[in-house]
Amino acid sequence: MSVDSSSQGVADLSLRATQPSSFPVKRVMSEVELRQRVAACHNLASLRSNLGALEELFSNQHTHADEFAKIIARDLSLTTRLLRMVNSIYFGLGSKINTIEDAVLYLGLANVRLLMTTASVIEDLEIMSQDGTKVSWREFWLHSLGCAFATREILNQFGHGVENDSDYITGLLQNVGKVVMAKAFPKEFAQLVQMVYKDEAQVIVVERELLGWDHAAIGSFYLETHRIPLEVVEAVRYHHDPYNAPKRQQFAAATHLADFLIRMAGLKGGAEKRPVLNERELRELPSITLLWPNKGPILDAKMRRITERVSRIPDLCRVLL
Repeated sequence: MSVDSSSQGVADLSLRATQPSSFPVKRVMSEVELRQRVAACHNLASLRSNLGALEELFSNQHTHADEFAKIIARDLSLTTRLLRMVNSIYFGLGSKINTIEDAVLYLGLANVRLLMTTASVIEDLEIMSQDGTKVSWREFWLHSLGCAFATREILNQFGHGVENDSDYITGLLQNVGKVVMAKAFPKEFAQLVQMVYKDEAQVIVVERELLGWDHAAIGSFYLETHRIPLEVVEAVRYHHDPYNAPKRQQFAAATHLADFLIRMAGLKGGAEKRPVLNERELRELPSITLLWPNKGPILDAKMRRITERVSRIPDLCRVLL
């Protein structure tokens, strides 16, 4: 993927009057060096292989829940997360579920698959985030996990749902560029997380000023280098600029909207510090227009439904991590 630093990330209109005046300017490194550092980062082998031993079972519609339960039971961490997930406030069960087989039956294969993907990816990326910065990576992953669930919820509510897990994976990995920054550019990343930003556009400006690329460009280049599906790469690349996504604008828009909704719900754990939007500001986001051009009572009902569902996601995330 060729990334043009003059056209990355947020659209030009969003970048007007956001240039910080007091941030120390650093000479941008060469693009060759930037690419080499990003490509050398830890490989996401677990995401490419996706579900490992469970993949064959997921592809067989006749597989019984007890077969999944036997494989899940081999992993204590996964077992614990599965039971926490099914008994969370998010699913609102009246009685507690104590067996793996019952949890699989209640959650369904789609949610079990999401849990498997989450566990492997986060464990992979936690290796990369040992950078010595003062960033709370647990808060970062809580936010990322929240974005994964919220992205799926948004796409389903607006009638743009997908059959595979690309919506969830994109939400989870939308800010992977920040993890890559911490690993590949530790000095620059340490500078970036010390600043308080007035909005998301300023984040993009400062990242480009310091590195030449923003976190969306770095993240998408990293994912493409490691052979992640192109639909995920595109959504990560344009999650701050969905109108310029070449093919799946709604996909990028849902990922963009998920970030704001999860912050409003209380998971503010991005590496940078920036304000949370209010309801009026949220409704003005171009992402909503992309997802549902016909604003009116139906949109209001959909947004109420989404907001109510997303408000319960933080509780689910906290029991999983």
